[in-house]
Amino acid sequence: MVVTRLYFEIPDNNGSTVEHTIDLARELSKHHRRLVRQKQLFTVYGGIYQDTGVADTPTNAYISTAPHYWVTKRAINRGFAMWKKQISMTMGNTGERSGKWSDFKVLLDNASTSTLLSAKDAQGLDLPSGEWDYTTLSMPRADIDPDDDGGWEAQESDQFDLQITGIHSTSSSGAQPNYSKVSLIQSWLDSRPLPITGDEPNDQNEDTTMADPLNRMFLTGDSDEDQKIIENIQDENDNPPYDVDRLYGSVGNIGNGGDLQMQCIVSPDSNTGVAAVAGFQAICGLLRIVVTGDTGSNGAALILDVESNGVSF
Repeated sequence: MVVTRLYFEIPDNNGSTVEHTIDLARELSKHHRRLVRQKQLFTVYGGIYQDTGVADTPTNAYISTAPHYWVTKRAINRGFAMWKKQISMTMGNTGERSGKWSDFKVLLDNASTSTLLSAKDAQGLDLPSGEWDYTTLSMPRADIDPDDDGGWEAQESDQFDLQITGIHSTSSSGAQPNYSKVSLIQSWLDSRPLPITGDEPNDQNEDTTMADPLNRMFLTGDSDEDQKIIENIQDENDNPPYDVDRLYGSVGNIGNGGDLQMQCIVSPDSNTGVAAVAGFQAICGLLRIVVTGDTGSNGAALILDVESNGVSF
């Protein structure tokens, strides 16, 4: 276990609810001066949150991440495979090589780009940073005939970044959507056929008749009774225990942590303004922090103890 302590300052929220994003892979890369790949599972062992505002109006901080379950990992791995395939095919055709520090980097959701917090030193200065660009993919667009006169016009390819949760971010461009961000979870869901429930037999073994009500279930072989049993077998739980066509992380609830998994609620003590941050894990090291209340003009401070070595998935 190698722990890195990262310090963040949360700006004054002027009494409004504000959202901030932390990319642990980016901050660990700056701290250790080496590339820490983002496509990993990062562990936060805990931390300290300090409300530097007035003691009688402490803030609350809600820390959330992408939903930590198999679909999220499957969707990210699918996007990763698509990224590698596009690089391999294009570079193979042109003979070019990717950049030395090329890496697969994704956003948390639609609100990620403008809310990123940077780790700071003890004086509150940002750690020296380098280049950290999020992955951009390219999709060809079909030619169009705007005047319907047989004069086809070639369209430029669509360029978009990737986000883990939420829904695609698009703008209308004629008959074709123009993507600015593509949700990996929504894309995975759209690529999957809906499950079809089949009537699968569930054979029962015969048993002797006893006074016990469970054994008495097999007293009769009456066809009417069999039909009732068949109806129970076929009707009960013939659908999955989860929503078939909506996924945790792709509902499209934007703002204040929508589509994310709550990991920790921090409520500072009204006397000291200090609270402990519970431990949790973050897929791709992406955190969303929603601050409510009034931090005061000095804002708030956040210290996180992070495992320096993530776990690949």
